[in-house]
Amino acid sequence: MNSCQATWEDEENNRQVELVVNYRLDATRVEINDVTPTRVTFLCPTSGNPVRSIGVWTGGGRRVLARQVHASGHHNVLKEEIAAGRVVEIKHPAPKAAAQLAPVLQA
Repeated sequence: MNSCQATWEDEENNRQVELVVNYRLDATRVEINDVTPTRVTFLCPTSGNPVRSIGVWTGGGRRVLARQVHASGHHNVLKEEIAAGRVVEIKHPAPKAAAQLAPVLQA
């Protein structure tokens, strides 16, 4: 499974929603497993400049925003961007530490 960062431009509500998208990519299709909203930036309706930004920390807030992203049809746009390679991949490197044996107690 791969992860990437994406942004949903919600022009109706003057906001940008930052997303983390978990997906699978094979030779024929992109399958989005889940979308997690992480931050909302509110924009000035007249100038379009950022006014404030808040993190999305609660499960309820994330569910509401994820439903709105899905209802907007942005999932199809995300699939196209992932297939075209226009997203920022999030790498999860494995730690490079030597394994240590745990001591065993004997009776």
